[in-house]
Amino acid sequence: MIFNINKLRSKYVDVSNRFSRGKRFIIWILCITYILCAAEEMKAQSNSQLKKAWALAERQSQLLYKELQLLKKGDSTLASPRTLSENNELVAVKRGDWTSGFYPGVLWYLYEKSGKHTWKELAGELTKSIEAEQYNGKTHDMGFKIFCSVGNGYRLTANTHYRDVIIQSAKTLATRFNPKVGCIRSWDHNSHRWDFPVIIDNMLNLELLFEATKLTGDSTYYHIAVSHANTTMKNHFRSDYSTYHVIDYNPVSGEIQHRNTHQGFSDESTWARGEAWALYGYTMCYRETGDPKYLQQAEQIAHWLFAHPRMPNDLIPYWDFDAPHIPNEPRDVSAATVIASGLLELSTFSKQGKEHLSRARTILSNLIDGYMSPPNKNKGFILLHSTGSKPSNSEVDKPLSYADYYFLEALLREENLRSGKVQSSLVRKDPEGKLIYFPDNKGNIIPDFSRVGYHQGNRPLPTIANTISLRPTQDETDQQMIQRAIDEISGKPLDKNGYRGAIMLKKGTYNIPGSLLIRSSGIVLRGEGDMEGKTLLRATGGQQRSLLKISGEGNYVEDKAKEQVVKAIYIPVGTQYVVVDDSHVFQKGEPVLLSYELNKAWINAIKMNQIIAREGTKQWTTKEYKLKFERVISAISGDTLFLDNPVVMAIDPQFGKVSVVPYSFTGRIREVGVENLRFESEFANETDENHGWIAVEFDKVENAWVRNITARYFGFAAVSLGAFAKQTSVINSKCLDPKSQITGGRRYSFNNNGQLNLFRQLYTTEGRHDYVTGARTLGPNVFSLSTATNTHADIGPHHRWAVDTLYDQITTDGEINVQDRGNWGSGHGWAGVTQVLWNCKVKRAAVQQPWASGQNFAIGVVGEKNQGRFKDRTAGFWENQNKKLLLESLYEQQLNDRLNK
Repeated sequence: MIFNINKLRSKYVDVSNRFSRGKRFIIWILCITYILCAAEEMKAQSNSQLKKAWALAERQSQLLYKELQLLKKGDSTLASPRTLSENNELVAVKRGDWTSGFYPGVLWYLYEKSGKHTWKELAGELTKSIEAEQYNGKTHDMGFKIFCSVGNGYRLTANTHYRDVIIQSAKTLATRFNPKVGCIRSWDHNSHRWDFPVIIDNMLNLELLFEATKLTGDSTYYHIAVSHANTTMKNHFRSDYSTYHVIDYNPVSGEIQHRNTHQGFSDESTWARGEAWALYGYTMCYRETGDPKYLQQAEQIAHWLFAHPRMPNDLIPYWDFDAPHIPNEPRDVSAATVIASGLLELSTFSKQGKEHLSRARTILSNLIDGYMSPPNKNKGFILLHSTGSKPSNSEVDKPLSYADYYFLEALLREENLRSGKVQSSLVRKDPEGKLIYFPDNKGNIIPDFSRVGYHQGNRPLPTIANTISLRPTQDETDQQMIQRAIDEISGKPLDKNGYRGAIMLKKGTYNIPGSLLIRSSGIVLRGEGDMEGKTLLRATGGQQRSLLKISGEGNYVEDKAKEQVVKAIYIPVGTQYVVVDDSHVFQKGEPVLLSYELNKAWINAIKMNQIIAREGTKQWTTKEYKLKFERVISAISGDTLFLDNPVVMAIDPQFGKVSVVPYSFTGRIREVGVENLRFESEFANETDENHGWIAVEFDKVENAWVRNITARYFGFAAVSLGAFAKQTSVINSKCLDPKSQITGGRRYSFNNNGQLNLFRQLYTTEGRHDYVTGARTLGPNVFSLSTATNTHADIGPHHRWAVDTLYDQITTDGEINVQDRGNWGSGHGWAGVTQVLWNCKVKRAAVQQPWASGQNFAIGVVGEKNQGRFKDRTAGFWENQNKKLLLESLYEQQLNDRLNK
């Protein structure tokens, strides 16, 4: 149903001229209502069609599986269904057949759509039966066989076995590449006719090669794919962008010897499925390379297809555009499905995207209404009326497994386009709703950030009963009163849960000319609310200080006698174990330091001994880079120590040694909280530097929290966590209107220098570095679901190699930057590594990759991509910029997955 708005408007004008203005308005409203209702009706009809198609696909695929099992009883070597015979019996093929991967692919698509584990099991079973094809170098069809089956299996499960099969398959396929020709040889048969045949179908095998480069880091596969695509584009197409089926090359000289067909009507005709392969293949090549010539090629092919006078009105092409008896020629539904799937992807890249999308939807609608099998018929195939090879009178007007495969692929692409949401290639939800992770060529993955904050997220923040209630004094002794109460509770014993009690500050204003100190575990300082008119702690007088300081004492005490050096092997990011020579000195549940002693080779590799000097610039030295990550041993197996939190900076023997050292920190305090309070500082003017600097400062604490506080007018931070603050949650809080000069060392609204801390649901105004980490801040740490407005600098790691921070759903009207800051400050250099921006909204962002030792990530960032201070630095991993992510919060999903195992 298509509406012509211009025609409707002209009818409105004709009719409305006969009526008054008021009546014309009513008529126009009725017209608009009609359009909107009709559009909703079309949408509902389309949704109904999709449901119909998927319901049939499930039913038919169950039947097809049963029919295949019956055939396999007679011949166990049969691997996959292909078509129906002349008397409509099921034809199944062995794993070597070029179509063997399509039915497993159908089952993977059903798993993707439904999330039903049964489909996953059946897909795995059928995929396993053809995996040995990874070694079959006698044909080019590795992509069809392996990537449609194993490739989808890997995409939906992250099974490393599938990864290995894909890589081996690419190695095998690459052996058929002839650099003189510039192409991969297609067939070995018909050697009396062709010396080096290349068919247009071969374009779809290139995706396997592109994937192999991503999986291995070996660009050889990429270059082979590009060479093949370029040579095919040069030689396979006529001037009008119709395609030949077969080009025969001289394998020695690379010259063209023949242009033929094998499945088309004639050498100079255009075989419909060949043109479909071309459209799909060059669209895919553009996706993988970003080279505009491939997009242009795909656009021209699409134009040829739909401008052709012999394209039927329903857009389901005849088997060959030059077949002599059109319209009395067989259709080829398989060509239509490939075209539809290709168009749907092309619509996401093209300026004519709406036109491509409309045509793809028309094809799908017509396939659903006119070409699907009746339920429980045709041995379980989904679509009818395809043509395999008319010249051979083979598979004419029959169902074909690859028609079903590309039909379901197109349905999924259509639904993804409707949702407008995309997934990351590095970490994504599987069809059953759990996260799966995809390693790079060294095995590094996006790490798990879920074990941060109060008790690593394993417990909700507690509610502690009030022990003492206070009201503001009238004689300016509020500080002394509150401090006496803190000291009084500090003298009480800890209860079984580690708490001493809570101090309730009733609403009113408490003037604090100095600092309040909490130095014992188990104490909560609470107010009646952080809104104006509730409980206010006001920093009075002219002195920079923290209004509330919470800290234990001491430092790590390391048990050097039990120190074990991690074995000199590469251990990637995301790994939750290390291997040592002797694990017997450790115990399950024991706290340890994963201690990095980075060497000069590391400093050289990241070029931090080459910072362009200015006055005060310091080159980095190894003595400053002894990084101590706090971990707990969760299990021991042989010489392998399993850790509660992952390795977040790859362990690379060339850059120094890493040790595991038991430690204690008896001076650290625990179970301390601040909640429901408003903090304000007096100030003399907008740039006043002598007044309250930090509202709440933590150090040498663990399992602590801040929630529901507002800090206003402080010069540095609402909350600042020191280097020894661990497992602290800062939740639902605000930092507003700081007063200071707008320059370095000021306005770090929520500042973190500690480990395993969570900052969530925060809001700031007028800050410089609102959600920020300092030098050598070691993770995981998380900033999540927070907003910064009227910003004066950037969010992100500030300097000197912060490690492993997640910026999750951060919204700012300024910048988030992860970059080489060079000689800013006294030599900030590389600000951080393993920094992940996930679904953030920014004005601009610079995310760069350090010269060595790790990666930084910008996934789903909405905003401008900025080159950063230095234009020659390599960009980090950017993906899905300015797109909506299906997975809105990485932190929430990781936490949910872990807690609901």
